[in-house]
Amino acid sequence: MDHTKKLQEIFPIGTKYSAYRDRTDRHWEKDFSNMKACGMDTVRVHATWGTIEPDENRFDFTYYDRIAEAAVRHGLKVIFTLYLVCTPEWVFEKHPDSRYVSAGETVWTPHQQSDASTGGWPGLCLDSEPHRETIRNFLKAFTEHYKGNEDIIAFDIFHEPTEEPSQQYYQNDWKELVYCYCEYSKEKFRRWLKEKYGNLERLNEVWTRQYQNWGQVQPPRSVGMYTDWLDWKYFRAAAQADAMRFLSDTIKSYDEDRCTVVHTAIYETGHPVVTSNDHYLLAETTDMIGSSMYDAVNPEITAFVCDLLRSVNHNGPYWIGETGTGAGPMYVFVGERTEDSFCFSLPISGKTIKRQTWGQIARGAKGILFWGWRPELSTVETISLGFTERNGDWTERCDALKEFTGLFGKYKEKIARAMAPESEVAILYNLDSIFIEGLVSLGTSGSCLIRKQNRFYKDSLAFMGAYKLCMKNLIQPDFINKERAQNGELEKYKLLIIPYGVSVTSELGAALETYVKGGGRIISDGMLGYFTDEAWGAEICPAGGLDQVFGLDVKSDYQVINEENLKDAGHVYENIAKVTAEHMEVKQGADVFASFENGRPAAVSNGYGKGKTAYVGTLFFANAMWNYSKHTNAFFGKLMEEVEYRPAAQISCPGGELVEVRMLYGEQEAFLFVINHENKSAEFELAFPCSVYTELRDITADKTSVLTNDRAVLRLSLEAEEVKVYMLERR
Repeated sequence: MDHTKKLQEIFPIGTKYSAYRDRTDRHWEKDFSNMKACGMDTVRVHATWGTIEPDENRFDFTYYDRIAEAAVRHGLKVIFTLYLVCTPEWVFEKHPDSRYVSAGETVWTPHQQSDASTGGWPGLCLDSEPHRETIRNFLKAFTEHYKGNEDIIAFDIFHEPTEEPSQQYYQNDWKELVYCYCEYSKEKFRRWLKEKYGNLERLNEVWTRQYQNWGQVQPPRSVGMYTDWLDWKYFRAAAQADAMRFLSDTIKSYDEDRCTVVHTAIYETGHPVVTSNDHYLLAETTDMIGSSMYDAVNPEITAFVCDLLRSVNHNGPYWIGETGTGAGPMYVFVGERTEDSFCFSLPISGKTIKRQTWGQIARGAKGILFWGWRPELSTVETISLGFTERNGDWTERCDALKEFTGLFGKYKEKIARAMAPESEVAILYNLDSIFIEGLVSLGTSGSCLIRKQNRFYKDSLAFMGAYKLCMKNLIQPDFINKERAQNGELEKYKLLIIPYGVSVTSELGAALETYVKGGGRIISDGMLGYFTDEAWGAEICPAGGLDQVFGLDVKSDYQVINEENLKDAGHVYENIAKVTAEHMEVKQGADVFASFENGRPAAVSNGYGKGKTAYVGTLFFANAMWNYSKHTNAFFGKLMEEVEYRPAAQISCPGGELVEVRMLYGEQEAFLFVINHENKSAEFELAFPCSVYTELRDITADKTSVLTNDRAVLRLSLEAEEVKVYMLERR
């Protein structure tokens, strides 16, 4: 059975429904009736291990049986999220050596957390084989109990996999955010190193150590060099994926027909150096990968993660494990600007819910679960928002959802089968660069949170800035990791964008050189290839032979800048340079097409083999997120011009608003989504190729027009946060 395809066709639209402390049925009739009235078809229920198996081998499924039966009676399907971080207290006593240990030597005892108020948080380390056997016994009982129940459409095997204690609220000591250093993790790390290096002599050579036996090998706890940390973080990412694979495989060993899914945490709440998530590895562990998405203010963040999920699954389906209905004022940060708080502290209107939901569908999501139905009333997230009022009464957010599902339901079957087109553009997502930047910024900031204001992680800013520029220019990019690039997958792209590519190994450099030599195009911003093999600093920058590919040599005497203009022969691009102004020596044959204010080269293009490159010697992409303007977008257009790339679709938006345009393609039809992400109206002209289509139907307004040319032009005026959805019929 193809579980991925089955879940894709089901395309659940629903909500999290878990009362953490009030486990009565007093609200079920009202809530489930209203969910169905809103057009929902699924509820996601947290199945907390501690409440099901309070004593070893004594299982009580009564609550979950009753809530599932009640949901089904109202026409709703169920997804169970297995909350293994709500661990029974007896498990801590049975496996005291399996408790999480931080880099700072903190050993965790059972606590409660906002969504683990039943206790047992953060659970125990999944590197422990004895602990895994205890989990296996629970999974066996749970899976067999619900075996054959087709109203349960999936098991969500782990709520936001991460190094669980790294999700502490209000923790600013970076050593208390990095895990796990228990003896099981350390021994598993040694085995991983043996497999990678083969022998202790080679490890000593790379790490510059003097270990005499493997028992002496320890994971790093302080940042002195990056080599050992890169090994540690890649091991942690592999261990994370191994744990998820263990959970999914265990469930399927007891019920091969059970669909398993997993969804990662909200991207901006935890940098990968802390969460240890490699989405490319996680995508291989279950039938479908997903994520939580909450940022209603910066749509490029949610959009970036959507396309990352789509890319890791080779342009395949993914699901949204959580998306926001708004949060309460408890999280508002009182600073220079109130909105410098966090995405959790902002209320969300029905209009925003519709915009977010259509946006996630437009980017290829095949299932959306909201958080949540009622506001939370009993944890640190108290006074949050939900779809309803705190007493469960209907709100305008319910009206908005009903309006959305009423329209979406008519085309659900066709949209479920429609997929994103093959991308012409890829963005390099290199964990080498991400981990190195994370180690620097985690220690500097004391926080793993990624926020728009005062954001410390340059890689995250750069990814989001590059992605925002793609959105502005109607580019639907893929994300490609180092391994896929090295395996030849770059060849299918016309353009590669490298935001903050601070690490380039010899193998990656060779893959990039081959790509450009064969006709590929690359745009990169500054600090490319400052690190190279085994996380050593590069003697020649950019490393990996890319100095020849880009036609320049970056010297060490850079300048620190705040914001600075760049200029070419006929234009000044205001405030688009940020943080660093590199000193570049330009090789013969390369062209300088923009300069810093001091006259030094700022941007260089080069022809190499059959391809073209463009390099801008500052943190251009990070600044595009931090300080976006029409000048930033104009310079991105200049970069694309230098490498001779032009997007197939074009948009003219005189006001500069962020209007996103996405396409999904089915067998007989295509869907065009036009989304105004601004809180003001936008007028624009959109031109796109349509040679194989005869009819354009505006399904949001129920209007149809005939297509007679190979290229369609739409002149549109959208209200604030308005979404237009069109269906194109094939000839």
